[in-house]
Amino acid sequence: MKYLGLVFLFFIFAYLVPLAGRPMVTPDEFRYAEIPREMVEKGDYAAPRLLTVHYFEKPVLGYWMTAASFRLFGENAFALRLPAALGAGLSAFMIWLLLHQTLRDDRLAALAAALCLCSGMVYGVGTFAVLDSQVTGFITGVSVTGFMAVLEPRLTRRKLLLLILCGIFAGLAFMTKGFIAFAVPALALAGFLCWERRWKDFLTLPWIPFVVMLVVVAPWVIAAHRADPDYWRYFIVVEHWQRFTGGSGEQHPEPFWFLLPFLVAGAFPAALLAPTALAVGRKEWGRLLQRPVYRFALSAVVLPFLFFSASSGKLATYILPCFPPLAVLLAAGVAAYFRQGGHNKVFQVSLTVWGVLLTIAALGTIAFLAVNPFPEKIAGSRGMLFATAAIGLLWGALLLLCCRKVWRTRFYLFFFGLAAVLAVGGWAIPPSLIGSKAPEADLQRLPALAGFDPSRAVLVTSPSLMHAVAWVYHRPDVRTLGSHGELEYGNTRAAAEGRTPVRLTHGEYEALIRTGERPDVVYIERARKPDDGKVDGEVFSMVRVGGVHAIVYRAPGKEADK
Repeated sequence: MKYLGLVFLFFIFAYLVPLAGRPMVTPDEFRYAEIPREMVEKGDYAAPRLLTVHYFEKPVLGYWMTAASFRLFGENAFALRLPAALGAGLSAFMIWLLLHQTLRDDRLAALAAALCLCSGMVYGVGTFAVLDSQVTGFITGVSVTGFMAVLEPRLTRRKLLLLILCGIFAGLAFMTKGFIAFAVPALALAGFLCWERRWKDFLTLPWIPFVVMLVVVAPWVIAAHRADPDYWRYFIVVEHWQRFTGGSGEQHPEPFWFLLPFLVAGAFPAALLAPTALAVGRKEWGRLLQRPVYRFALSAVVLPFLFFSASSGKLATYILPCFPPLAVLLAAGVAAYFRQGGHNKVFQVSLTVWGVLLTIAALGTIAFLAVNPFPEKIAGSRGMLFATAAIGLLWGALLLLCCRKVWRTRFYLFFFGLAAVLAVGGWAIPPSLIGSKAPEADLQRLPALAGFDPSRAVLVTSPSLMHAVAWVYHRPDVRTLGSHGELEYGNTRAAAEGRTPVRLTHGEYEALIRTGERPDVVYIERARKPDDGKVDGEVFSMVRVGGVHAIVYRAPGKEADK
């Protein structure tokens, strides 16, 4: 278990420590913050809303997890990103459990878990506030428990428990991101069962997990239908069928090969050990694939990847469930390489190249910071940038100095150095380098400088800033100027039901400005469009703060500084 403890320490330093280190980013992080904030504020947890209108793109469990995190840690970036980090940790733990239970090899299990956490795609999504990391953790739980149940020759107490856990994970995955919870593990397990020619299991295996899954999701399914009878029509038809087939043309159409570069690049830096794994040769890989667990892992990588590649709409994060089983295969190859003994040349060369690249990159960063040609872009984070570069330089230097030591020394250095760089580097990103994608600090300063009360004014903004404005000012009633597809369904429903839609037309906006009895009207936009929101003939004041600007139309009777 000591190896699992080392992986847990890596998870704490690489994932949890830097969560609060960078500002929140539009639009995704503010969207996934505002929806649970509105849930908590209104006490309505059944059917999600965004800016007070219906928002049925995702189920509710991801929002519930964030709402619970807000309750425990406050409404901040750490609490917002914590569920995603825990989702990555769950994925790593499940593949540790898979190898620990099937092969009884603690070191191999810990290596696979560490390589999963070291995959760039897993790390990037696992420290960012979207729902893909959480659903990947649950999907990995479905696949792993389902596979371990398949290995049981008869219905024992252990197999029953595994099938119950499989159903629980399936229910949680469905409540996080919908029917994808069934497609990915079903493909992985179906591929393995076909490979093993275990046709009978297709008829007997799914029933217990299916019943358990229904028990898990039924209370929310009924509650969502009662809260809004149109929820399931929209969620099933629009968000699943039309997205997969291309019936809703805006759903990220891409060519078939689009996801392949993300699978390869997303495995780095863990993939730095891929040459080591491949060096064992075809015969050794043939022997490895004689073991059921590796045949299952291969099925869990290839078939879901082909499924998402066949989909009309594609995003890189869709293939995130492929990375945990990919880490299992990578760990198997690396372990086989070291079992073969010898001088470990391929491993040593790979780590030497990495050490050289690290050293060059760190020296270049330090030199850049010393010259400091753009001080305004790094002013607030210069010390942390120096610290990150220094740790990277130390990491690269130690890898090079240990090139003649036993391979274990460099092996542990690879993971410890990466954890240190990620822990410090997460706090070293200057907000100004993110630019207008991180408007929270500017929005917080804006009311004092522009002279308006954000709790009383009518707030109007663009679709790109609407989530951030609502989150920063705690104003879910913010209005938008301009069209956007994201809230099209919610706006249409609001208009049909006689409620206030989020979107304002330009005519409605001008009529609002010219209303005799009204509070201040404040139009907030990114600073790159300084003329948006102006109404000819009206007196206003315009204030720019960093990456945003505000046009303030004073309430009648107030003086304006034009």
